[in-house]
Amino acid sequence: MSHNSIIKQFYQEHRVPSPVNFTLTQRQVVDGQWISDEVSQQNFRHFANLLNSQIYGKTFKRFGKKLLMFVVREHDAIHRHHLHCVIEKPSSRTYRDFVTTALTCWGDTRFGYYQNHFEVPATNQRETGWIDYCLKQRSKADYLDSIDWMNSTCFEL
Repeated sequence: MSHNSIIKQFYQEHRVPSPVNFTLTQRQVVDGQWISDEVSQQNFRHFANLLNSQIYGKTFKRFGKKLLMFVVREHDAIHRHHLHCVIEKPSSRTYRDFVTTALTCWGDTRFGYYQNHFEVPATNQRETGWIDYCLKQRSKADYLDSIDWMNSTCFEL
Protein backbone atom coordinates (compact mmCIF):
# COMPACT_ATOMS: atom_id res chain seq x y z
CA MET A 1 0.00 0.00 0.00
CA SER A 2 1.44 3.42 -0.96
CA HIS A 3 1.95 6.37 1.40
CA ASN A 4 -0.74 8.20 -0.54
CA SER A 5 -3.29 5.41 0.01
CA ILE A 6 -2.45 5.10 3.70
CA ILE A 7 -2.84 8.84 4.32
CA LYS A 8 -6.13 8.98 2.36
CA GLN A 9 -7.47 6.06 4.37
CA PHE A 10 -6.29 7.69 7.60
CA TYR A 11 -8.05 10.93 6.65
CA GLN A 12 -11.27 9.06 5.78
CA GLU A 13 -11.22 7.57 9.28
CA HIS A 14 -10.67 11.03 10.84
CA ARG A 15 -12.65 13.32 8.56
CA VAL A 16 -13.09 16.99 9.32
CA PRO A 17 -16.80 17.64 10.01
CA SER A 18 -18.55 20.52 8.16
CA PRO A 19 -15.47 20.95 5.95
CA VAL A 20 -14.42 24.06 4.08
CA ASN A 21 -11.58 23.59 1.60
CA PHE A 22 -8.95 26.31 1.44
CA THR A 23 -5.86 27.06 -0.59
CA LEU A 24 -3.82 29.67 1.28
CA THR A 25 -0.85 31.24 -0.47
CA GLN A 26 2.18 32.60 1.33
CA ARG A 27 4.53 35.49 0.77
CA GLN A 28 7.88 34.12 -0.32
CA VAL A 29 10.01 36.65 1.57
CA VAL A 30 9.21 39.16 4.32
CA ASP A 31 11.82 41.62 5.62
CA GLY A 32 14.61 39.46 4.20
CA GLN A 33 13.30 36.21 5.71
CA TRP A 34 12.51 33.55 3.10
CA ILE A 35 9.65 31.15 3.58
CA SER A 36 10.63 27.57 4.45
CA ASP A 37 8.65 24.57 5.64
CA GLU A 38 9.45 25.50 9.24
CA VAL A 39 8.43 29.13 8.76
CA SER A 40 5.30 27.99 6.92
CA GLN A 41 4.38 25.69 9.80
CA GLN A 42 4.91 28.47 12.35
CA ASN A 43 2.91 30.95 10.24
CA PHE A 44 0.01 28.49 9.93
CA ARG A 45 0.09 27.82 13.69
CA HIS A 46 -0.27 31.58 14.23
CA PHE A 47 -3.19 31.64 11.78
CA ALA A 48 -4.87 28.70 13.55
CA ASN A 49 -4.46 30.44 16.92
CA LEU A 50 -5.96 33.66 15.54
CA LEU A 51 -8.88 31.79 13.95
CA ASN A 52 -9.60 29.67 17.02
CA SER A 53 -9.47 32.79 19.22
CA GLN A 54 -11.95 34.55 16.91
CA ILE A 55 -14.30 31.56 16.86
CA TYR A 56 -14.08 30.28 20.44
CA GLY A 57 -12.66 33.21 22.42
CA LYS A 58 -11.65 32.35 25.98
CA THR A 59 -12.80 28.75 25.56
CA PHE A 60 -9.91 28.22 23.15
CA LYS A 61 -7.34 29.67 25.53
CA ARG A 62 -8.71 28.16 28.74
CA PHE A 63 -9.88 24.75 27.60
CA GLY A 64 -8.13 24.21 24.26
CA LYS A 65 -11.34 24.02 22.22
CA LYS A 66 -10.29 24.28 18.57
CA LEU A 67 -11.41 23.70 15.04
CA LEU A 68 -10.44 20.46 13.36
CA MET A 69 -8.03 20.92 10.44
CA PHE A 70 -6.06 18.92 7.90
CA VAL A 71 -3.10 20.83 6.40
CA VAL A 72 -0.81 20.02 3.46
CA ARG A 73 2.16 22.17 2.31
CA GLU A 74 3.16 22.53 -1.33
CA HIS A 75 5.89 24.26 -3.25
CA ASP A 76 8.26 23.63 -6.10
CA ALA A 77 10.38 25.59 -8.54
CA ILE A 78 7.28 26.88 -10.35
CA HIS A 79 4.70 27.38 -7.58
CA ARG A 80 4.97 29.65 -4.56
CA HIS A 81 4.71 28.15 -1.10
CA HIS A 82 1.05 27.50 -0.40
CA LEU A 83 -1.16 25.33 1.75
CA HIS A 84 -4.13 23.16 0.93
CA CYS A 85 -6.30 22.54 3.93
CA VAL A 86 -9.66 21.42 5.18
CA ILE A 87 -10.97 23.41 8.12
CA GLU A 88 -14.07 22.68 10.18
CA LYS A 89 -16.81 25.30 9.95
CA PRO A 90 -18.30 25.77 13.42
CA SER A 91 -22.08 25.39 13.67
CA SER A 92 -22.32 28.86 15.21
CA ARG A 93 -21.17 30.57 11.97
CA THR A 94 -22.54 30.86 8.47
CA TYR A 95 -20.21 29.78 5.68
CA ARG A 96 -19.82 33.38 4.51
CA ASP A 97 -18.98 34.65 7.99
CA PHE A 98 -16.58 31.78 8.64
CA VAL A 99 -14.71 32.19 5.34
CA THR A 100 -14.47 35.96 5.86
CA THR A 101 -13.10 35.44 9.37
CA ALA A 102 -10.62 32.79 8.18
CA LEU A 103 -9.30 34.90 5.30
CA THR A 104 -9.00 37.96 7.55
CA CYS A 105 -7.00 35.93 10.08
CA TRP A 106 -4.79 34.59 7.26
CA GLY A 107 -4.14 38.15 6.08
CA ASP A 108 -3.13 39.09 9.61
CA THR A 109 -0.23 36.60 9.60
CA ARG A 110 3.28 37.62 8.63
CA PHE A 111 3.44 35.43 5.51
CA GLY A 112 -0.25 35.40 4.60
CA TYR A 113 -0.74 36.37 0.93
CA TYR A 114 -3.92 37.61 -0.70
CA GLN A 115 -4.35 35.02 -3.50
CA ASN A 116 -6.51 32.44 -1.79
CA HIS A 117 -9.27 30.04 -2.74
CA PHE A 118 -12.04 28.42 -0.75
CA GLU A 119 -14.81 25.98 -1.48
CA VAL A 120 -17.63 24.42 0.45
CA PRO A 121 -17.78 20.86 -0.88
CA ALA A 122 -21.32 20.17 -2.09
CA THR A 123 -20.97 16.38 -2.06
CA ASN A 124 -18.90 13.66 -0.41
CA GLN A 125 -17.33 13.03 -3.82
CA ARG A 126 -16.14 16.64 -3.97
CA GLU A 127 -14.73 16.37 -0.46
CA THR A 128 -12.87 13.20 -1.43
CA GLY A 129 -11.70 14.84 -4.65
CA TRP A 130 -10.21 17.71 -2.66
CA ILE A 131 -8.28 15.28 -0.46
CA ASP A 132 -7.00 13.55 -3.61
CA TYR A 133 -5.87 16.94 -4.91
CA CYS A 134 -4.20 17.87 -1.61
CA LEU A 135 -2.29 14.60 -1.56
CA LYS A 136 -1.09 14.59 -5.17
CA GLN A 137 2.60 13.77 -5.63
CA ARG A 138 3.37 16.71 -7.91
CA SER A 139 4.91 19.80 -6.27
CA LYS A 140 5.99 17.99 -3.12
CA ALA A 141 9.71 17.66 -2.45
CA ASP A 142 9.15 15.10 0.32
CA TYR A 143 5.70 13.56 0.29
CA LEU A 144 5.43 12.59 3.97
CA ASP A 145 6.90 15.89 5.15
CA SER A 146 4.36 17.80 3.08
CA ILE A 147 1.63 16.91 5.57
CA ASP A 148 1.71 19.51 8.32
CA TRP A 149 1.24 16.99 11.11
CA MET A 150 1.77 19.62 13.83
CA ASN A 151 -1.15 21.75 12.64
CA SER A 152 -3.47 18.99 11.46
CA THR A 153 -5.84 18.63 14.38
CA CYS A 154 -8.37 16.18 12.93
CA PHE A 155 -6.46 13.41 14.66
CA GLU A 156 -4.09 13.18 17.54
CA LEU A 157 -0.65 11.67 17.02
